[in-house]
Amino acid sequence: MVKSKTLMIFAVLILLFTAVGFSGCLGGNDDNATPSENVTPPENITPPVDETPSEDVAPPVVEPTEKVNVSTTFDGDNSVLITIKNKRYSSTSVSISTGDAVRLWSREERNFRHIFQSEENAFEDFDLIPGYFAYLTFNQPGTYKIDMINYYTGEPHGDAPIVLTVTVT
Repeated sequence: MVKSKTLMIFAVLILLFTAVGFSGCLGGNDDNATPSENVTPPENITPPVDETPSEDVAPPVVEPTEKVNVSTTFDGDNSVLITIKNKRYSSTSVSISTGDAVRLWSREERNFRHIFQSEENAFEDFDLIPGYFAYLTFNQPGTYKIDMINYYTGEPHGDAPIVLTVTVT
């Protein structure tokens, strides 16, 4: 009786550890995480002051370093949802205001990843796996084109690139 009870407890413990191990609770797969890009602004370096002032000295033009912020969260009020399914955007063009975001949601089949590129180099390329979101917050007015590229080949899907046009006013 005691022997069978001990054997039963041992079997339940083995089953429990096996279930926990296969569920992924012992460690996550960090390769499947959607990256959150944190752009560090460049340092503002003050040039040395020339002792002899020139008459035609113009102040340096400072280009904003962050046209589009890519992240996995959005704290603003307005975002437009664009879903991705069957290698297509749910809409190919959208108009938003400065400071608003476009939320990309991949609804592709399991393990089908895309790379998103800005034709204007407004953000660094990023990939998105099925079931995850990416928020693109647009900080400057303009027209932005976002290409969807096959993650595995680095080429467009089909003969022509799949492009989302975002107009920011």
